[in-house]
Amino acid sequence: MLEEIEGDLFEYYQAEREENSKWRANLHYWFHLFNFLRPFAVKKIGQNSNLIIMYRSYFKFAWRGIMRHKMQTSFHLLGLILAFTVCGFIYLHLKFETSYDSHFENADDIYRIAWMNENPQTRTPHPMAQAMVSDFPEVVQAVSLSPIYGPGLTKASVLLTHRQNNVEHEVSDGFFADSTFFDVFSFKTIQGDAKEALKTSWAIVLSESTAKRFFGDENPVGERLSFNGMEDMLEVAAVVEDAPKASHFHFNFIISYVSIKSLDFNDPWMSWDDFGHFNYVKLSAGASAENLEAKIPDWAPKYLNWSDDDIESLKAREVGFELQPIQDIHLHSNIRWELEPNGSFSYLIIYGVSALFILLISIINFVNLNTARAAQRLKEVGVKKTLGAFRSQIFAQFSVEALVTTFLALFIAVFVMYSLETPFNHLVNGSVVIENLWQADVVVFMVLIAVFTAVVSALYPSVYLNSFEAGSILRGLKLSKLGGSNLRNGLLGVQLVATVILISGSLIIRNQIQFLKDKDLGFDQENLMVLEIVGQTSSQKIKVLKDELTAIPGISQTSAVSNVPGGQFNQHPLYLEENPQLRVDASEMFVDKDVASTLSLEMADGRMLDDVFAADSAGTAFVLNETAVRDLNAEDPVGKQLYWVNNEELVKGTVVGVVKDFHYNSLHVPIRPMILMVNENATNYLVTKFSPNNLPEIMEQVESKFTEVVPEIDFSYRFLDSQIEELYQEEARTLRLTVILSVISIFLACGGLLGVISLVIKQRVKEISIRKVLGASAKQILWLMNMKYLFIAGASLVVAIPISIYFMSDWLSNFTYQSGISPMVYGVTAAGVVLLIGATISLIAFKTIKNNPANALRME
Repeated sequence: MLEEIEGDLFEYYQAEREENSKWRANLHYWFHLFNFLRPFAVKKIGQNSNLIIMYRSYFKFAWRGIMRHKMQTSFHLLGLILAFTVCGFIYLHLKFETSYDSHFENADDIYRIAWMNENPQTRTPHPMAQAMVSDFPEVVQAVSLSPIYGPGLTKASVLLTHRQNNVEHEVSDGFFADSTFFDVFSFKTIQGDAKEALKTSWAIVLSESTAKRFFGDENPVGERLSFNGMEDMLEVAAVVEDAPKASHFHFNFIISYVSIKSLDFNDPWMSWDDFGHFNYVKLSAGASAENLEAKIPDWAPKYLNWSDDDIESLKAREVGFELQPIQDIHLHSNIRWELEPNGSFSYLIIYGVSALFILLISIINFVNLNTARAAQRLKEVGVKKTLGAFRSQIFAQFSVEALVTTFLALFIAVFVMYSLETPFNHLVNGSVVIENLWQADVVVFMVLIAVFTAVVSALYPSVYLNSFEAGSILRGLKLSKLGGSNLRNGLLGVQLVATVILISGSLIIRNQIQFLKDKDLGFDQENLMVLEIVGQTSSQKIKVLKDELTAIPGISQTSAVSNVPGGQFNQHPLYLEENPQLRVDASEMFVDKDVASTLSLEMADGRMLDDVFAADSAGTAFVLNETAVRDLNAEDPVGKQLYWVNNEELVKGTVVGVVKDFHYNSLHVPIRPMILMVNENATNYLVTKFSPNNLPEIMEQVESKFTEVVPEIDFSYRFLDSQIEELYQEEARTLRLTVILSVISIFLACGGLLGVISLVIKQRVKEISIRKVLGASAKQILWLMNMKYLFIAGASLVVAIPISIYFMSDWLSNFTYQSGISPMVYGVTAAGVVLLIGATISLIAFKTIKNNPANALRME
């Protein structure tokens, strides 16, 4: 009909052209053209004319196969459901962990300034941020901020009171900040004007949740709050949205630095000499952070009042300022004074690789079982080829069958994920939101792994079986010519390699965590309770509270301290009078006379501090730890004069004792120098040693005494050993997850082996029967059946062990103190793998071996 249609179109065009303009005639020509494109006029595409019918039949064949082989299909589905569930959860977790701070506008251009030396830290001088805006055109905005600290630089909870509503709360996570805070960090303003608020003295910006605690749904702008008992000191100027969970810091309220400067503009804390603030810069679009960082060593000396040697070290890049991309902080920064505990990129790698191993093991199971079943479909393939089926059509059929199974598994896995959302978040301390499954990238990821699994599993039966001529298949191709066993054995070996790496990795992580728990920290962490008093209470009240607590039956010791092991410690330089050139940065801890007996600290030399001595009470007597003595190159330090540099103040005192080293920080880092001294006004915590017997009764009395003596402070406590354990919570979570994944991998590997062996034994029934007739014992036949697979297991161990050692050694390098990698780990792993393989194969083979060989030979 082509010629007729073309003629009609030309006639229509001529008629239109006589009556209308050319553009209108052209438009009508196209309209008539498309109007002719009816189904009857479209040429059929040869062999594919029945495409829909063909694919519909493929789905029918797939469903019939599922119904016919319910046992095998169930195992297929179980393995794939486990793999898709694990991969989905891990993907969502990785997506959340890598999304930190990406919610800020222009997050790619925001950087934190860190100080990098032998003991790097996040804090730098307050004036640095605004000086960089003035001196570097590529820096468009900057902000300096700092948490509100109590004595010993412990984060303080602030007592805020709204007298009109008679509402009073202790509020944590308060910050001082520049007026430019909301120019750098884009938080949505709920009420008021946040950007103008921080330009006013004694104005406070509240987070939305904090505002609701005090004012409910009322507009709080203009209301006044009392600050630590100072009546109506602060005026609420704005309310902003809460920081999302995926932020490297969170705040409940912000007060402008303008307020502090109005009290003492020359406060040393606000000067270039004090590295005590968190500074952030926002660069112009396209500006290079690397180039800016390279300029800082030559720029900073004009502001820093340092010695020539220190300036030279800065210019020589031995120490220096580093610009950390804000989006990298959560996963790639773990230095001193992090605002909140960060994650670890290496652990995300472990999670991701473990999920891929599970997926790999599941895919191999699917491929192996499809490969083993391929021999049963020889005649089907031969008939289809005889009737004219193309290779692509056979591949399409096998792919459709695999896709039906994988998408059915994916569909069920989604429901499983919905039911396991809370347990998974508890397992990894995550914030996975299962509704995010329907985000485009997650959907694409899940569909891709399902399609990949299906296509890979369809490759062998479609491609390999297609290589045989139809005639030879129908004439009776022998199964022995099919091969495929090498492929199955190779894939089984890959499964075992992944399983061995997961099992051995779990054992090494477990050994390291146990090593951390068992290691002598140099102090007693058991049966110690920490009560927070955060520096808001007079020294007289603290003494009264100590006496009241110690009088409680079951409490033997109580000590008042500024910091506790497992927390953060402030740090200042110190040096001996005899060697002023050698300065050592030392962590500091303010203590009382009972600290040694409460924490069970041991003295290496001299005595512990005691307020009965005038110098001790005055804060001019010092106790050093052994590391500080070594770094000061001091021999017989007791009695020597020591200078402690406390910002602008230089305190001279005498070393009265040396305490044995104890691990006051995580075992990720070595013990660093420490100085202990007395300061009654620098107490943040009471550490109480209690008897584990009758603990509920003891706690009840402790709370009663605490509330009676210091009613202005909310009763809050924690156990010291729990605080120490929190230092290794990331390792503990990783262990729990890897153990679960190892169990899944063992289950899938054994199940895959079970399925393959059951099919292989069916093909070897005649061989087994002949061997029995010729006198072979059950033990000999079992050994024969096991030998090849034990050899595969041995080869897998040879491949897996070096890989495991390499990666786990790299992981252990994150710890200063390591358990090492014991050969016993791989001995236990090897024994477990061999026993599982032997038990699995023997379980299947034993039933066939026990059967009467005459029956089998008659049938065969």
